[in-house]
Amino acid sequence: MSVKHLLTIAGATAVAVVAATPAAAAPVRTFGSLVEAESFDAQHGVRVVTDAAANGGRAVAVSAGDWLRFDAVDFGAPGQSSGFATWRACATGAGTIELRLDSPDAQPLLTLQPAGGGSCATWSQSSLRLGVSVTPTGVHDFYLRFVGDTGCEFYRLDSFQMIKQTIPPIP
Repeated sequence: MSVKHLLTIAGATAVAVVAATPAAAAPVRTFGSLVEAESFDAQHGVRVVTDAAANGGRAVAVSAGDWLRFDAVDFGAPGQSSGFATWRACATGAGTIELRLDSPDAQPLLTLQPAGGGSCATWSQSSLRLGVSVTPTGVHDFYLRFVGDTGCEFYRLDSFQMIKQTIPPIP
């Protein structure tokens, strides 16, 4: 934010008038593009880790109670968004990933339960289809909230992609 000061003398009293210009809006993330997990705009509890198997050599390690926020995701017009896919992720324990809009405490749109594998030697893809009743539209802050019974790391996320509607639709 840039601030400009204007000082006015009114009798013996000095009055400061401050005019602020608003901060630039976050760039809109195009729905359907591949998003690196470590490009989050805000987070709670996650760790960015070095991982040679991850794209770019970094991934996000999560535990129960953690969340990631990605600002200004454009879900488009009705019928344009159809699914969510985690591309290159590994599950090291039991837990779920909840997809939420505008708040980490909002009602989940979807819940993804990755299969636990015990190590990150193998990275895999998981995907879900958004139902008609939960398909968001417009621009929203997008949250991934991680839920589990233990405080230990249970998931590493390298990148993810939200899938656009296809013709014919994804079954």
